[in-house]
Amino acid sequence: MSDEEPARENAAPDRWPLLAALLLVLSVLSSFGVIYSAHESRELFRQLEQARRDENEIQIEWRQLLVERGTLSSHARVEAMARSELQMSPVEGELRVLVAE
Repeated sequence: MSDEEPARENAAPDRWPLLAALLLVLSVLSSFGVIYSAHESRELFRQLEQARRDENEIQIEWRQLLVERGTLSSHARVEAMARSELQMSPVEGELRVLVAE
């Protein structure tokens, strides 16, 4: 048994450089993973902020369009356009028909 014990002692120290190299490679790969993850996180955050800016611009445009629609569809404006462009006049007497939706 004395011959086997020194052989085992010699085999174990030979594995330490291999194990150290493996741990070094795994550490480097883990570092690259963290770097990639941080980069992706920043890129996604940038895209999120751009989407929020776009949404804000669309909301502003929507409000402006609602105001414009309200202005263009006002009763007084429609009546003025009917008189000027279509030469229409209000109906008098009992010929009026009310259409309700």
